[in-house]
Amino acid sequence: MTTVTRTEQNWAARHVDRTRVIVDNSKGAEAQFVSNLRATLSAAGFEVELREPSPQAMYDTAVHFVVEGVSVRVPEELGRHELEIVAAAVRDAEAHRRTERQRVRAVAIYQGETSRVLAWVDVFAADGV
Repeated sequence: MTTVTRTEQNWAARHVDRTRVIVDNSKGAEAQFVSNLRATLSAAGFEVELREPSPQAMYDTAVHFVVEGVSVRVPEELGRHELEIVAAAVRDAEAHRRTERQRVRAVAIYQGETSRVLAWVDVFAADGV
């Protein structure tokens, strides 16, 4: 069971219109992190869709030069304020990863279903995007 922190409650107080975002875990990355990220984004007022890993992701033996785990997909019309709230939610969820090695993995925020990355978010970034 995921608990909601005070920081998450503060994000919800900022009021985000029920904007739909997607937590894309189709590559099969860390389930606990995905669960925490989904809860944090929901607490911030977003409607969150979760993309589960495909069966092929569990048996992928190909070598990947750029390893991308979890990503977030946001609508094209998302404003800068909402994008900053998404980034803050990602940083908060990253701060609660189990190991320091996992905490340093950046999460891409994509514009819709495109390959355009609006921001790479990690725990070391400043509060802005």
